[in-house]
Amino acid sequence: MKTILLTLLMVLSGLAAFGQDKIDVVYLKDGRVIKGSIIKPLDANGVQIMTTESDVYTFSAAEVSRVTREEIQHDNLRNKVFVHDGKGFTNITTLGYGFGIGSVGDANNEEDYFALHTVNGFHINRMISLGLGLGVEGYGDYELIPLYADIRVYPSLTEWAPFFYGNLGYGLGVLEKDVDGGLMAGLGGGIQRSVNPNLALVASIGYRYQENTTGTTDLNASYLQLSVGVKF
Repeated sequence: MKTILLTLLMVLSGLAAFGQDKIDVVYLKDGRVIKGSIIKPLDANGVQIMTTESDVYTFSAAEVSRVTREEIQHDNLRNKVFVHDGKGFTNITTLGYGFGIGSVGDANNEEDYFALHTVNGFHINRMISLGLGLGVEGYGDYELIPLYADIRVYPSLTEWAPFFYGNLGYGLGVLEKDVDGGLMAGLGGGIQRSVNPNLALVASIGYRYQENTTGTTDLNASYLQLSVGVKF
């Protein structure tokens, strides 16, 4: 009987341990959490870690909050998610829809538009990126090609990271002979969901102002713009 109980206890212990393992975790002061295997332990010169995707990161001691070793479940996909590192050149490509708000002349603006935008930017640091944007927007009977400068601010880089953006430029009416574009400006915010250090999903909402003229009609108007896309 004791042999049976001992065997049963060993089996249960094995089942409890199945799928569990240890992983090194580096917690950074800017909110990021990097998981993998420590290559060089933390000392006065910093720490080096390799993720499960074989990416190697080195952080100075001043960047590190703490380093731990934690248990994980092998089937826990969350442990394979690493924060978009926000370094160097990036591209943000989005699909958007603008809802007309305010007024055009003496009438309420009920004109909506579809938009495809791409922004090529550069992170001057982990919190701020500057970029140039180009898009195509369809307003029903005419199209505009917006060309603009873009700035984005990321208060923290975590798996779910909020951001704020502003852009300023010109909407070109080059696709239609009787459409003249004009000043464009936007301001808003959103959320960035990291998939891995090189890819993130983005969604945003903001205010958009666009000047343009169709024939002799002034169509300067305001819009509420929703956008979803990817950052890589």
